[in-house]
Amino acid sequence: MSTLPSLSPGQAEEVRTLGRRAADADGVAALSEQTLLSLAAPEGAVEHVLAYAAGHLGAYAQCQPAGGGGGGSDGADGGSPGDGEGPSVELVVDPALRRQGLGSAVWAAVEARDPRARVWAHGDLPSARGFAAALGLEPVRELHKMARPLTEADATGEAAGAATALPAGFSARTFVPGQDEEAWLETNAAAFARHPEQGRLTLADLRERMDQPWFDPAGFIVVEADEAPGRVAAFHWTKVDPEQRSTSDPAATAGEVYVVGVHPAYQGRGLARPLTALGLAHLAGLGLPEVVLYVDGDNTGALRTYSSLGFRDIMVDVMYSRAVHARV
Repeated sequence: MSTLPSLSPGQAEEVRTLGRRAADADGVAALSEQTLLSLAAPEGAVEHVLAYAAGHLGAYAQCQPAGGGGGGSDGADGGSPGDGEGPSVELVVDPALRRQGLGSAVWAAVEARDPRARVWAHGDLPSARGFAAALGLEPVRELHKMARPLTEADATGEAAGAATALPAGFSARTFVPGQDEEAWLETNAAAFARHPEQGRLTLADLRERMDQPWFDPAGFIVVEADEAPGRVAAFHWTKVDPEQRSTSDPAATAGEVYVVGVHPAYQGRGLARPLTALGLAHLAGLGLPEVVLYVDGDNTGALRTYSSLGFRDIMVDVMYSRAVHARV
């Protein structure tokens, strides 16, 4: 077993291959977008624990520093408490090598470095719950994956409860690469100041996402106030990734409410609902059958809003840790 500050390209590909094998067996991706991006992180940004068996990579864990990432996708809405605690961990074991102590050995190596470590169980599958129970771990955080169908009414901005008209004094446009990065980062940091991951995104993180094949500025909607041109008052970043399959039609791609944020200076001005609807209109206009999003379980306001817009829970990711953290 090895703990490394960075991975070679070959090692990173081994991890991706292991993740694909696990996803094929479980029906749920074991490694999130942030974890996959961090396979190429510079030395020391994250820690990688690798365990080999039967001549190939049998188990892998990635340890992100507190507030550094992991989880499902970037939060669809803010409001979660900040971590200020141990690292966030994602761990995957080759399906052919499970129940042989490999995962427990990797977790022991993680905890030896920081006993406050917390590990994600994507989909909270029975096997993951059993693993957590056997190790004495308890749930400390939930991340809900929600979905709803996209309709013709969404495409026209006339869906019930989801009209796209913004309040007077505000206008929407698409994100302009090379112009809006700093303004967006400022608003994102303010909107998600208490969010464990989203609020700490840097310019390098933003550019890394903009370099991904799925990035499309046409689906990155920003709102400006007439009183402050050039400042991002709010935004809705949508995502269309072919690997995000629709629950209603597994052969089709689902769109994603990647992240919605409103600057605190403009919260309470009625922006969130029409801003969400603008993103839904964009995704529906692409002919996608469904839209998904992720939201923290403690964010009751966002859960209510999205439920009122027709979203329903389709999966819950659960974070486990020893009883050294308060549940959030």
